Amino acid sequence: MVSAKTRKVLFLCTGNSARSQVAEALFRSLAGDGFIVESAGMNPSHVDQRVFDVLSGFEVSSAGLVSKSVETLNLESFDFIITLCDRAKMECATYPDHSDLIHWDIEDPKPKEGLKPFVDLFTDLKDRISLFLLLNGEGEHTVEGPIELFKVLSDPLRLKVFMLLEDEGALTVSDLTNVLGMSQPKVSRHLALLRDSGFLSVQKEGLWVFYKFTENLPVWVRHVISTIRNGNPGIINTEKQLLNKLENRKLSNSK
Repeated sequence: MVSAKTRKVLFLCTGNSARSQVAEALFRSLAGDGFIVESAGMNPSHVDQRVFDVLSGFEVSSAGLVSKSVETLNLESFDFIITLCDRAKMECATYPDHSDLIHWDIEDPKPKEGLKPFVDLFTDLKDRISLFLLLNGEGEHTVEGPIELFKVLSDPLRLKVFMLLEDEGALTVSDLTNVLGMSQPKVSRHLALLRDSGFLSVQKEGLWVFYKFTENLPVWVRHVISTIRNGNPGIINTEKQLLNKLENRKLSNSK
């Protein structure tokens, strides 16, 4: 579970001379106060001058960058360890034993001539780090993880509930019963499961009870739901048409 404390990130590669140095500086620039970041190498060597050149060109500070060995660090103190080795060259073959280990397969730019390989490296890392921060930058939440999410999404009825809520924001049991063609007790059982799992919350407005996504739903969960919806435009066409035909339908005031 993601915690609200300041978290520590380590970028690890072979020489701590190019990829991990750019990653450290760029991450520090993008992350703000929510993270502490360091980098290290399995066999550290001097930092390539092009690291400083590319960072300067993108106006990212290179202050404090120095090559160091992973053996000088306490790996258990880091919340995330991100390895940047090139699988094609079997670099960093020994990975640390850590619960939150991520691998980004990135080619070493040092053997190539000129600054362009480092510009490409910077662009690649910026995209990856920006997504990492988007998905890991929120505070505590109650959803257990991807296994729970995909169990939920494996049921066709619950999947359609998610897709309808993604479009509509909030719906009543009556709305869902009418458009899904299922009995009220069955729909209510599924909604109760989604609520107890932390995905949905209940909001009362007078005599009406609305179901909606919980406000603290993790960004990665919302990202998955949004991706499924946008990648499958026709998945709830029939249900949407039925919803639009409902007479005297009550709409949530907080949609």
